[in-house]
Amino acid sequence: MARLQYIEDALVQSNDRVNHDTFEIVVNSPQISKVAKPGQFVMVSCAKTGNSPLLRRPISIYDINGENFSLLYKVVGSGTEIMSEMSIGDTVSMLGPLGTGFNIAKTKHHCLIGGGIGIAPLLYLARIIRQSTPDSKITILEGARNSSELLIQDKFQPFGEMLVSTDDGSEGHHGFVSELLDRLSTENMTVYTCGPNPMMEVIAAICRKHNWDCQVSMETHMACGMGACLGCSFLRAGEHEGVEKYVHVCKDGPVFNAEEIWA
Repeated sequence: MARLQYIEDALVQSNDRVNHDTFEIVVNSPQISKVAKPGQFVMVSCAKTGNSPLLRRPISIYDINGENFSLLYKVVGSGTEIMSEMSIGDTVSMLGPLGTGFNIAKTKHHCLIGGGIGIAPLLYLARIIRQSTPDSKITILEGARNSSELLIQDKFQPFGEMLVSTDDGSEGHHGFVSELLDRLSTENMTVYTCGPNPMMEVIAAICRKHNWDCQVSMETHMACGMGACLGCSFLRAGEHEGVEKYVHVCKDGPVFNAEEIWA
């Protein structure tokens, strides 16, 4: 079945600072909001005047409320700097929803693991898991460099237990978020994760050890979001005979089964 994709001039409803360099923008975008799935993303036009910056920015869908959806984004360059200056009533061009999202497994326990801004696509996932499997257990693990980098903990409270870790020990477990995962004692669990690739590679290895299914949401630079530019190619794990050697994060992902990326 063909995926539904739209280009919408979305109306900004709010654009609030979450911490020193992170914002949440809420836009009215009825078509994209209606069909988007957890883990999918949009390509955002950040051009303020003319065509600068030229390329759209890929940002994961953070949450959906009726005809509005929100994005959690970190200011890292000129495009996201322009986004941070958008005000209520401004319009911003959105292309989406794009990519392959998370597949909600039929397990009794779901563990969502976010590192840094990688926590963003997991909120809507938690919401949909709770709606579709109200009796299942949800555990959310969030890791960051320090306490000031931890994001949106309060937003996850309605959905399950949340544990945090910080590299410097300023809040929660002193160490890596993967160490929290290794302490969980359960048999029937699926893991969903998004964050830095080294973090997710360790999480994938822990899941192999425990025989847990693991889905990873890859983040990379891309120019088009639809597989034309080939700028987001990633070497597939294992043997390549009979299959494409590279996967493309924008159209094959961004969500993959972990064994597709790390064997």
